[in-house]
Amino acid sequence: MSGYNALARILKFARNQAGMTQEQLAARINVSSSLIAKFETSRLIPKPDTARQLDALFDSGNMFQELAAEARANFGQPVWVRPWLEHERNATMIRSFQPLIVPGLLQTEEYAEAILTDGGNRVSDIESAVAARLARVAVLHRADTPCRLFAVLDETMLRRPIGGPEVMREQLQAIIKACAEPNVEVAVVPSSTGTYPGLNGPLVLGTVDGRTVAILDSPLGGQVVEEPDEIALLEELWEAIRGYALPRQASLDLIMEAAESWN
Repeated sequence: MSGYNALARILKFARNQAGMTQEQLAARINVSSSLIAKFETSRLIPKPDTARQLDALFDSGNMFQELAAEARANFGQPVWVRPWLEHERNATMIRSFQPLIVPGLLQTEEYAEAILTDGGNRVSDIESAVAARLARVAVLHRADTPCRLFAVLDETMLRRPIGGPEVMREQLQAIIKACAEPNVEVAVVPSSTGTYPGLNGPLVLGTVDGRTVAILDSPLGGQVVEEPDEIALLEELWEAIRGYALPRQASLDLIMEAAESWN
């Protein structure tokens, strides 16, 4: 059961157990009854404040807040990618190679909106989909053990005007800012490289509970990979791609130069 459907079913169960109608529940937390109906039919996800009110009303600890956060993270995502999102939330390290667009964990709101609007995605609720994508960055800021991110980018993505010059400038500045954190490193494969293994497409590896999992993406969908023999091949591919990237400071210098070029 997805987090989205789980929230809807548990909310309806809790309301019925408390002997309340949708109208009565709505009055208790000061929202409309139509909003409660949308929560219970998986058409909307409670916002954080509303989820906190539900937990307080039903004395359920953080249950509705956690269900809402999970539903928001999975919003608009195809079924095949949801196991990866669960891995991502629990990862201690993520190694990402993206030849065409900025990795999701580094995207700004405006850049994500441009990608989801104009990138061929079939998304009915752009605002919720953007919020779901941005919520994923929390893995990099966990209080106990923040996930380590090592992203390799192709220089061509720094030059592609996704969303326009201002969006690109702010996006590249956001990458530079992220690299100031001790758990984030970004390297760039210069466009002068020519042919290299990364041209086959994006690759993301996650370290979860001491093992490595991966996700491969394509226009027809994607594939979460967990088979050890296949992971070993993808590890080799990752190391080959990384070998073509510039060192850390040279990569940052290139990103800063690209950011300035969008002025």
